[in-house]
Amino acid sequence: MNRFALHWLAPAHADRFTHVMLLDKERPAPYALEVGHGGDRLQALLNLWETLIGSDAPPEAIDYVAIEYTRRSGEAPKKSTDN
Repeated sequence: MNRFALHWLAPAHADRFTHVMLLDKERPAPYALEVGHGGDRLQALLNLWETLIGSDAPPEAIDYVAIEYTRRSGEAPKKSTDN
């Protein structure tokens, strides 16, 4: 069983952000470790990954989001400043 899970909040209107929460199942429910947002699911995951890197998030949480991003996009995430 995985310690983490993603919870998506998809917008009803196309001009709104998609949000994703990283849930930590080892904490009392519901516990969102961090939240990301973007124009679509990939952008939201990338934003979540960058937010986790900038916080005191456990390395396994950062790795979990990186794996999810890679699985969906076919490439490893890069910071938006890495262009």
